[in-house]
Amino acid sequence: TADPVADPDDSQRGTVVKEKVKCGDDSCKCANGSEQDMHGPYLYRYYRDEGTMKSEYIGKP
Repeated sequence: TADPVADPDDSQRGTVVKEKVKCGDDSCKCANGSEQDMHGPYLYRYYRDEGTMKSEYIGKP
C-alpha cells in the first residue's frame, strides 16, 4: 500500500510515497499481508534511471 506525499524534500527527483511493507520474515505477523499487520509507514522515492524504475528508502515520516 502506498500513498503519495506532497513535497517532503527538495530533491525534485521522482515521486515520494508513504508505504507499509512486509519485512520478509515468514514467521512475522506481517507475512499474512494484512495492512494493519505490516510495518511502517516508511517514505520511499520512486524514480526512473535510464529507463529502469528504482526506489530509494528515505525514512520514517
